[in-house]
Amino acid sequence: MLVKRLVDHAAQDPSAKPFHRALRFDLELRLTADGALAGQGLESLVAPDAAGRPRGAEHTVPAVVRTVGVAPHLAADDVQYVLGWADADSKPHRVRQCHEAFVDLTRRWADSPEGRDDPIAHAVASFYASGAPADMTPDPAVASKQRVLITVDGTSVYRAPSVASFWAAEVARRKGGGREGLCLVCGRTGPLLDTLPGKVPARLVPRASNDAALVSINERVFGYDLTTQLTCSPICITCGEGLSAGLVRVLNSPDTASFGGQDSRLAWWVTNPVKRNPMRLILGADPHQVADLIRSIRTGSRPREVDKTKFCALTVGGNIARVMVRDWLEMPLTTMEDNVASWFTDLDMATLHPGEPQRQSLERLVRVTGRWLRTEKRYAFLGAKGADRPDGVQRDLLRAAMRDIPLPPSLLTHVINRVRTDGRLDTPRAALIHLALMRSPHTPENPMPGLDPTNTEPAYVAGRLFAALDAVQHDAFEGKLNTTYANRFFAGAVTNPRSALIAGRKLADAWLRKFRGPRRGTGVNHRRDLDELFGLLDAGTGIPSHANPAQQALFLLGYHHQRAHRFSTLRRRAEQRAAGTTPDQTAPDQTTPDHTAVDAAQEIPA
Repeated sequence: MLVKRLVDHAAQDPSAKPFHRALRFDLELRLTADGALAGQGLESLVAPDAAGRPRGAEHTVPAVVRTVGVAPHLAADDVQYVLGWADADSKPHRVRQCHEAFVDLTRRWADSPEGRDDPIAHAVASFYASGAPADMTPDPAVASKQRVLITVDGTSVYRAPSVASFWAAEVARRKGGGREGLCLVCGRTGPLLDTLPGKVPARLVPRASNDAALVSINERVFGYDLTTQLTCSPICITCGEGLSAGLVRVLNSPDTASFGGQDSRLAWWVTNPVKRNPMRLILGADPHQVADLIRSIRTGSRPREVDKTKFCALTVGGNIARVMVRDWLEMPLTTMEDNVASWFTDLDMATLHPGEPQRQSLERLVRVTGRWLRTEKRYAFLGAKGADRPDGVQRDLLRAAMRDIPLPPSLLTHVINRVRTDGRLDTPRAALIHLALMRSPHTPENPMPGLDPTNTEPAYVAGRLFAALDAVQHDAFEGKLNTTYANRFFAGAVTNPRSALIAGRKLADAWLRKFRGPRRGTGVNHRRDLDELFGLLDAGTGIPSHANPAQQALFLLGYHHQRAHRFSTLRRRAEQRAAGTTPDQTAPDQTTPDHTAVDAAQEIPA
C-alpha cells in the first residue's frame, strides 16, 4: 500500500518529467547552433546563495540510479562523461569508457526518431563528431565528478523537445531487462524493471551520506529466495518511475518534519484537500486551532470532507546510500484528528509563567530533552555535539502522537535524568512527564494537568512537600539565599525523597521562627500547609524512598504542580491588590508578588 500511495501521489503532478531529478551543476559547456565551442572552455555556474555560501545552479535533468557500471545521463553529466577528463583520484581507463558511452548516447539520440528533427540534438552530436573535446585542455582544478550543464545558444540541452521521449525509452531499455509480467502496483501486465530508476537526494534523508537508492539487491544472499534485483517485487516501468518521483516529492514538500541531530524525516499527506491539517497542529500547537479541533470532535461538528479522507505518513532514515522506511501509517483522517486531540489533552500542563502555552509544540518537546546550558540560559541547539538528546526522540514523539500509543519507557527515564542533572524542570518537561504517565499502563490513576489535592499517591505528595519546603525557606529569608534547600537536596530527592524530606522537616522549624510581626500570618499558612502534606504521608504509607521511574515522575509532577499553583496564587493576589480588592487568604500572605521565585521557578541550580 505504501508503494501504491507514493505512485498515486506522484500522479498528482502532471508537469513532472519521467526519469528526471534535480541536481546541482558547477560548470557549463556552451555550444553554438552548429556544434562549435562558444567559449574558451568550461565556465563556472557557482554563485553565492541567500546565506552567502557558494552553490552551483540547480536544474532538473534526465537522470537515473547509477550503480558501479558505466551509465551516462542524457544532455548533462559529470566531467568524466561529458569531456573525458580524469583527476588524480579517478581511473583513466574507466573515465575513457564513461566518455565513450556519453558520446554514443548522444549520437543515438540525434539518430533516433525522436531526435532526428531536433536541431539541439544535432548540435551536440556535431560537437562530438568534430573531435572538439579532444582539443580542449583539461583544467587541473576541475574534479572528474563535477557536473557539467551543456547549452546550445543559451538553451539548456535537457530542455530540447525530443529529450523526454528518447530518455524514457532509453531508461526502459536499461532498466527493463526484457522481462514482462504482472505489476504488483497497478495490476497490469507489461515490461518490468530490474532496478528502480531514481534516487533520493541525501539532503532529504537523515544519516544518508550519499544520494540514496530505494531498492538494490545486487547479491543473491540479500534477496528473498536467493534472487537479485526486483524479481520478487515486480514493478512496471511506469510505476517504478512514479515510486521514485513520489518519494522525492513527499520528502521535498513543506509537509515534512526533520530536526537537527535526529535520525529520521517524517513526510505526510492527505488523499483529499482539507482545510485543517492535524500534523500542523502537532508541529505548531496553535492554541486557537487546537481548541477548535477538540471542540469540533466533542460536539461532532467536523467538516464532511474529513470523513472521506485518508491520512498518510511516511518516516524514513538513511544508511550511507540506502533509504530505510522506519514507519508507515495510513488511517482515516477522523482517527488522526482524534489521536491529535488526545495528544494535546495528555500534554495539557499548568504553567509557571502567565504567558506560557499550556500545550507544547513538537519542536519544543524535542528541544527540552537535550542538555540545559546554565550559563547561556538555554537548551543545547538541535544537532549540537554534547546535547545528550536521543537521536530518535522526534520519531518516538511523532509515533506516539499519530498512533495514540505510549512513549518508550527509555524516554521518560532520559527526561528524569536530565531534570536531575540540569536542575531544571520547566513546563515543557513537566508536560512530557505528564504525557508519559497518562499513557503508561503502570500509572494507577491518571494525573491531573494541575494541582490535585485529592491525589494521595506518596510520590506525588512528596514532590508537593518538597516544593512547599523550598517555598518556606525562600519566604523566610525573603529570597536572599546563596544556597537553597533545593540546591542541596533536589537531585537526591527525586530518587529517594525520604532523606530530603526528613532533613527539610527539621530545618523548617528554624525557618518558620523567622516569620514575625507583619509576616506572622505567612508563617502560620506555611505551617498549616506543611502539616497537611506531612499528614497525608504519615496517614498513608509514610515517606517514600528508593523510587522507581514512575514514582520519580510523579514526584516531579507533584513538585511542578505545587510551584505552578503557588505562583498562580501569588499573581492573583498581586492583581487583587493592584485592583484595590481584598486578597484571598488561601496562600502565604505577602505584600508583593514573589517575582524572584517565579523567575527562578524553572531552574534549581546544581
